[in-house]
Amino acid sequence: MPNKLIRTTAAALGFITLALVNPPAPRAEAGAESAAIASANHVFDEALSARDIAAMDTIWAHERYVVAVHPASKTPIIGWAAVRKSWEATFDRFAEISVSMQDPQIRINENVAWVVGLEEIRGKLKNGEAATFMAFTTNIFEKIDGHWLMVLHTTSRVPH
Repeated sequence: MPNKLIRTTAAALGFITLALVNPPAPRAEAGAESAAIASANHVFDEALSARDIAAMDTIWAHERYVVAVHPASKTPIIGWAAVRKSWEATFDRFAEISVSMQDPQIRINENVAWVVGLEEIRGKLKNGEAATFMAFTTNIFEKIDGHWLMVLHTTSRVPH
């Protein structure tokens, strides 16, 4: 039994090492899929900038596993119902907001894609206070029924 365990472990480590040294190539980032993901990412920024919950409904997957982490979050927000409520609360705090990602980096692997970039957030809270900051952002999309839908959005302020 110990020899079988050693052989199995060695084989597994060999496969892992092979995968790390020579990983399968992700699908090409150029082309229609990349453009569709860039568009979905832009639609998200537009929905956020417009404080439009109906538009958020169209860009997010309505799944139990979706996640959002906002700059002020204390814990991850998990599940579409909770994520949607978090956007409603965000929209309630701001009189106006503008979000744009600079130089988004897009990677695709099968039916999952991620976009990483630096976002500029400018807005005015309902109390009149200005809110302007830069944030590191990661958006993950999953291709569901032919559409790229957001399944994760995480943003953290860039320290200054």
